[in-house]
Amino acid sequence: MAKSESPDIEVGKMYFCYADHFPGRISSMCMLSSVVKAIEEKLTKRQLSMFKKDIFGHFLECRSFLFSGVILYNLLLRQVAHEEDSREDQLWFQISKHLIRLSIVEWCLVTGLSFGVDTNQKNDEMEQRLRNTYFGGVHRKINVKQFDAVFKELKFEEMDDMDALKIALFYFADRVLNARKNHCQINFDWLDQVDDIQYFRKRPWGLLSWEMIYESLDNALFEKDEKFKKTRLKNPDHNIEKYNLYGFTSGVQAWIYEAIGGLPSTWVVKTKNKIPRILQWKPMASSRINFAEVYSFFNDESRLGDVLQTLEPNSKESSRKYWLSVKDYLPSIPDWVHKVAPTLNQRDAVGYKVIRQA
Repeated sequence: MAKSESPDIEVGKMYFCYADHFPGRISSMCMLSSVVKAIEEKLTKRQLSMFKKDIFGHFLECRSFLFSGVILYNLLLRQVAHEEDSREDQLWFQISKHLIRLSIVEWCLVTGLSFGVDTNQKNDEMEQRLRNTYFGGVHRKINVKQFDAVFKELKFEEMDDMDALKIALFYFADRVLNARKNHCQINFDWLDQVDDIQYFRKRPWGLLSWEMIYESLDNALFEKDEKFKKTRLKNPDHNIEKYNLYGFTSGVQAWIYEAIGGLPSTWVVKTKNKIPRILQWKPMASSRINFAEVYSFFNDESRLGDVLQTLEPNSKESSRKYWLSVKDYLPSIPDWVHKVAPTLNQRDAVGYKVIRQA
């Protein structure tokens, strides 16, 4: 059961009050920068040019998009309970006295991936030529980590350029948008489907990646507070709860940078004005980001810049395919958002002391 299905949390309130906040550390399964590096190193010049012009080509500019687990964890501690009819459409978080929304709309604007109705073909409708030609046939098992090595061993210079493009598109989709633990098997259905490249291109990758990241974020901290308390009772030296995030976490980071103004340059730097918006940001190394400082910053109205409840398209974005695909789906702002005036809960001194130990 996800946190959003908890029946005893009042709508508009954070799932964890400040006194119940606990130290945590996130590991992300998303390998954006390393996958971009592998694609750039392995593909020939012509093949790389083809990839740049295709559906995931803009992400090649994310060569050094570092994971900022400290910032993401501080966001997740502030997730707000919302009504049942708005689940799956949007997630809400409280930053100081502001409510901010992450929905499919913000997701498409940030990632440049499109929304739409998915027409997933059945596996028996797809040929398995790529598997048979390059990956040892239909009976070979390949997990996510093993595929990293397999990809780097492929001789792309001897390969048909279109096959090279298809394999690279699959690799990006499965290792970045569908990111999960290394021992999981690759998505063989997607590997078969990419051979029909027109079909693969038309799939709504914004929706597909949103569904995975939504589930990951909504479940990330469910019952972790109780687990932390119980473990600490048994072991007083237990001072941090560790967990994983799956899916395209880099997209969530980019949304945070867009929605919360005033973030220090030691955390992230805006390097350019480009679209989609993920291309504008360069995250700094997590080692330079102090947990207690982020925790304090997110509660300090005097240090925050502009905090945007929702993201709106600019003039350039309004004509892009990814915006046109989602603009008619715009989820409405729930009534409870207008009714609830979020205020900082009275911080419990003991709880605050615990969180500062992270």
